[in-house]
Amino acid sequence: MPFTASQILTGMVLPAALLGIIGLLVWRPWKRDAVKDFRWIFGPLTAGAFGIAYWTFEPKPGWPPIGNVVYLLFYFALVAGILSLADAILKPPLWLRAGVLLLAWRLAVRLLLASQVPRNISETSAELWIDFLSAAVLTWWLTFENFAERAPGVTTPLLLAAVAGVSMILLLMDLHIQSSGALAGGLTGLSIAAAVLGFCNSRIAFSRGLAQTVVLILLLVLVHGYFYTDDDLTPGREIRAGILLATPLLAFSGDLAPVRRLRPPLRLAVRAIPVVLALAFVAVWAAREYARADQAAPAMQDE
Repeated sequence: MPFTASQILTGMVLPAALLGIIGLLVWRPWKRDAVKDFRWIFGPLTAGAFGIAYWTFEPKPGWPPIGNVVYLLFYFALVAGILSLADAILKPPLWLRAGVLLLAWRLAVRLLLASQVPRNISETSAELWIDFLSAAVLTWWLTFENFAERAPGVTTPLLLAAVAGVSMILLLMDLHIQSSGALAGGLTGLSIAAAVLGFCNSRIAFSRGLAQTVVLILLLVLVHGYFYTDDDLTPGREIRAGILLATPLLAFSGDLAPVRRLRPPLRLAVRAIPVVLALAFVAVWAAREYARADQAAPAMQDE
């Protein structure tokens, strides 16, 4: 067992419980007539809850964040929380939101890859990776913010929980990077706690807060796991990682001309179902490969 029961309670259950309890006290979903919008709470709350998970599974972050690249995960989470807070309070236009997000993201990825250049990747390759990952984070962000704006309540956090859960499976079973998998598990727990809040009351909104904070942190955790795993990146592993990154693109099926004429609940289903099916495919494939490798290991030792 890679983690103790104490670590699981502290790093996964406690952050989710804190987000759920604080969100419950602030939004008070039992008051159906309340109109106050508290979505601004979710950015810093998610970042703080993730910080607890990080403190449990990773080395304590130093300042300045040099000497260990994993420190960036902690400090970038704080930045993501601050960006979400400013986004919810100031409500800037979409182009400005996207621009600031991309600047912060490109800086974080550049710092994350710095120790890999030129030892494992060239400077040119690093720049291409930064561009590619910038396109990926923009797609994820637009997708989940769109979901959160169109459908307040349980839908968005459930999808985030599915994405974070499959990411955890890939990090643990495919890339064998346990601590990053645990952090993805922490984000899964946070998303499930938010889904419970959304189930309690559909007026609870997760745009400009929880959705973008989880997306930014989760993608950086995945990038760290991909570039810093000790395992060889086989074609199968790269394909599964690529499918996971591309999965949110399936949500744009709801913008196809024939679908636009459907009622909003049906359009939402057309967006969500392909995403869920693709995530299930990746999760089952990764689990199957892990089981095969686990069965083959004793046979190789006997030889």
